[in-house]
Amino acid sequence: MRALIFWPILACSLLGACSTSPYGRAQLTMPQPVSAVYSEVNMRLKLVTTADAQGKCAESECDASKEFEVHVAQLGERLAGKAFEIYPDLNERIERFEFLIADKAEPGTTSNASGTVVIFSGTRALELSDPALAFILAREMGHVIGSHHNENTATKIIVSVLAQVLLPVSGIFRAFALLPGASSAAAASATTATVTASTATATAASFLGSQALIASYWPQQLGEADAIALTLLARLGYDPQETADALAVAERRLDDSSWPQNLLASSRHVARIAQGPRPDKERLAQLAGSTPLKLTYVIGNPSADAIELGSQARTH
Repeated sequence: MRALIFWPILACSLLGACSTSPYGRAQLTMPQPVSAVYSEVNMRLKLVTTADAQGKCAESECDASKEFEVHVAQLGERLAGKAFEIYPDLNERIERFEFLIADKAEPGTTSNASGTVVIFSGTRALELSDPALAFILAREMGHVIGSHHNENTATKIIVSVLAQVLLPVSGIFRAFALLPGASSAAAASATTATVTASTATATAASFLGSQALIASYWPQQLGEADAIALTLLARLGYDPQETADALAVAERRLDDSSWPQNLLASSRHVARIAQGPRPDKERLAQLAGSTPLKLTYVIGNPSADAIELGSQARTH
């Protein structure tokens, strides 16, 4: 047991640093350049494995797509400005947020640790109002602000290291092959086969282990992203109840796939938050100056709903 505790601590010390989320949750992290590379690969992989939109659009459809793209860019620019005001340390990790549209058939979003936020063109079919669309963009930004990409990268690397340390089978067989009496050809063949098998085992263990760990804290990440999104939207003047109502309207268009179900979980989370005391729009306008807006009485503790969110949401 002590060894199992020791290795994660050692890996954490050597490969990155232990940090806390904006809401005080302990999390692993990686140097930003490392996380930027890993998260970029993951983002591109998600884009490659998501079905493209079929065929060319008609003239009216193309016009609507262009309007959607412009609208996303405008909302994103406003949200980004507020993000750097509220979270000044964000400047230390990213230079800016960039908002892109990917021509995909299904609704969805993805992002990387460098601040690139991608929204799938299929999201337009949800016919989202301004508060709902702004929330979706802000929630994806929340994963960047909350260092969730860094945390996931650290988990994958540390689990990979542990898999190699705790499954040193190939070293044992290499030593056996060097014993007196073992023929060089047989030894080489046995060693090669064993190394290949043990490497595959370690790789599989690493992948499954990291996915299991990420899934275990994904509800907390989603809750934090929701809370960050509501904070950003409040600075733009959106009331939490207004956002909750907009998301509730969109629920009937959500299917059973992963991203829509995550949005459904967020919608219900926001609805619970909106039931609490809320500042009116005039008060929000007064607070939307240079002073950071304090919304602890609105957003509460995003980890409080982690168990319930976990039963609804799927891994990001």
